[in-house]
Amino acid sequence: MTQKTSLVLKMTAIFIVLVIIVASIGALLAYQGASTAIKEATRDELSSIAGVMATQMNATEVLSIRPGDEGSPLYIGIARQLDEMQSINDEVLNAYIMQVDQEGQITFIVDDFWLQDPDQAAKIGEPYTTPDRMQIFGALSVPTASENAYTDKWGTYISGYAPVRDANGNTVAVLGIDMDGSDLNSRSTGVAYAFALTVIAGLIIGAGMIVFFARSVSRDIRSLTDAVTRIRDGERSVVIDTSRTDEIGELAQQIADLQEKLK
Repeated sequence: MTQKTSLVLKMTAIFIVLVIIVASIGALLAYQGASTAIKEATRDELSSIAGVMATQMNATEVLSIRPGDEGSPLYIGIARQLDEMQSINDEVLNAYIMQVDQEGQITFIVDDFWLQDPDQAAKIGEPYTTPDRMQIFGALSVPTASENAYTDKWGTYISGYAPVRDANGNTVAVLGIDMDGSDLNSRSTGVAYAFALTVIAGLIIGAGMIVFFARSVSRDIRSLTDAVTRIRDGERSVVIDTSRTDEIGELAQQIADLQEKLK
């Protein structure tokens, strides 16, 4: 004998499969959209912060720094100014000033990390090799930010850059600030988790509703099946519920009409 599969089980299984497919596509699109939006918002934030900080720097003092000046009152004063400004935003880890020469070489002038660890901080005149090279070049004109998180010898960051100008408006250096690159991924992941929880909640609620609906349909179909069996066996006064207004109700009405013709 062929084993019958419950209508409730079939409808529930179909619903769950459809929801999983739709939810998977939706989750992917939501994650991609959230990642892009969060990245752009972070880039705007970093370039804005760097731009404001750069306007507070004294270009004459910055240009006065020479290799070996680490620890001098002038160097410490600039480093402290950078540290105080970047510490206003908890997400900004450190700030520094770089110079770009005519040959396009990027070198450090001041690194506020020197205040915490002079040995690990970038030295004056130290060349900087970074994937953000084009963003730093762009910051000679306007504030810019990393396109994506990058990794250098100090860690993984996403950065903002802005021009440091003299009294005549000429760019003399570029100010940079760093944010932990993993924070960017954490923000996107948080949005994805929230969406996933919403999908799961919707799946549970939807499954409950489809089970309730399927049971109602299954119950009425079983009732009609029983009525047809009784009519086939010779009964002519079987009570058939024709109150439904859907296709099952139409089928019930046809069975009732058939019973009347057989009397």
